[in-house]
Amino acid sequence: MQEKTKTQADRQLIKTLLAIDPIDWARYPDGTLSFISPTGQKFKYSQQLLDSIKQDIADSKAAAKKAAAKKAVSKKAKNESLPKPASTSNVAPGAAAK
Repeated sequence: MQEKTKTQADRQLIKTLLAIDPIDWARYPDGTLSFISPTGQKFKYSQQLLDSIKQDIADSKAAAKKAAAKKAVSKKAKNESLPKPASTSNVAPGAAAK
C-alpha cells in the first residue's frame, strides 16, 4: 500500500484550483491528489493534470490582464482625441450668457 500524506498546502491547492473546500484529501507518492468534494464525490487528479490546470489558470489571468490593459489604453486614447469643452473663464461669475 502506498504511503499518502495530507497537507494544508494540498487543501489550499484544491480550494484555489477547483473552488471547493474538500471534505478529505490525500497526496500519493506518484503525485496524484485525491479528494472528496462537499457533495461526497471522490476525485483523483494526476500531478500532470494539476500542472495543466495551474497553467490554464495562469494563462487566463495573463490574457485578462492584457485585455484590461489594452482596454484602458484604448479608452485613454479615445478620451484624448475628444475635443475639450470651451473655456468659460472670461465670463463673470453670476453673469448670464446671451
